Amino acid sequence: MDLPMDVRAKFDDILDAVIEPQSELSVAELGLVKKITYYEADTTLVVYMNYAKPSVADCPACSVATDMMKSTIERDLSAALLEAFPGWTVRFDQ
Repeated sequence: MDLPMDVRAKFDDILDAVIEPQSELSVAELGLVKKITYYEADTTLVVYMNYAKPSVADCPACSVATDMMKSTIERDLSAALLEAFPGWTVRFDQ
C-alpha cells in the first residue's frame, strides 16, 4: 500500500527540520533514518535508524558521547513526529 502524499510530505518536512546537534545538519541530510513504517490502524510509527556500527577501537568516552547524540536525535525526532501525529505511538528500531 502506498503512503498517502500528505503523510509522506509530513515525514519529509520532519526529517528536514530535525537537526543533529554536532553537525547542525538535518536528519534527512545525514541519512539517519532508513524508513518509517506507518501503521494507521494501530496509530503507531516505527522509525528505523541508520546509525553506523560502533568500532571496536572506540574509546569508552566516545561511546558515551555517541549514545547521548543518538538519544538527543531520537528524542527530538519523536517530539516532532508526535506533534504531527498527536495521540500516536513512536518506536525506534535499528
